[in-house]
Amino acid sequence: MAALSWLEWNPTSFNINNPWTWSPGSDKKVCFVTTGATAPFTALIESVLKPSSIEALRNQGYTHLLIQYGTAKDVFSSCAGAAQCNTRKDSRREALTIDGIDFFPEGLKTQFKLVQQSKGLVISHAGSGSILEALRYQVPLLVVPNTGLLDNHQEELAVAMERSNYLVRGDVKDLAPAIQKSEDFKDKMTQFPPITSGGHRETKSFADIMDETMGFLD
Repeated sequence: MAALSWLEWNPTSFNINNPWTWSPGSDKKVCFVTTGATAPFTALIESVLKPSSIEALRNQGYTHLLIQYGTAKDVFSSCAGAAQCNTRKDSRREALTIDGIDFFPEGLKTQFKLVQQSKGLVISHAGSGSILEALRYQVPLLVVPNTGLLDNHQEELAVAMERSNYLVRGDVKDLAPAIQKSEDFKDKMTQFPPITSGGHRETKSFADIMDETMGFLD
């Protein structure tokens, strides 16, 4: 995989305390995909690297795709190699650069800031922790529920939060429509209460918002 040299990033020596730097005026546009820490969501990795998803990203002007693959590096490597080759066959446009990273216990704040600066997109599994972190940074969020889970509250959560314009819900079987929808969504996404604002004691907690969104009001 080609390194994101324009971000001064070396994938073999990444340090959370020495984050990527952003060049002012850069025309790069980043889509970051996070699959979670506990169990790899391999179907999401495979889906975002399908030709239809790659084409949708390129149509929306994305230049770089960064995937947090966790323990599923083998799946990422296999799918990303084929996807990268396919983009290079289209000489009319710049190839989409695809890179992957492991999971960082320190969190993914660097990656979310990168998306924020490039006016890009986060594609995430439907875990509440990842949703909260993305919403904190006010980045456009496309959430993909894992339909393979037995007790699937992820679908309920994603549907409810999409209804309130916090995010766009995607289908792991076909992400292209949701990727296209996410561009228009950027102009109407609901403001999420900043966790670290000066008046944070007066803002609703994430749990309160979740309860309200899901219809669990007293």
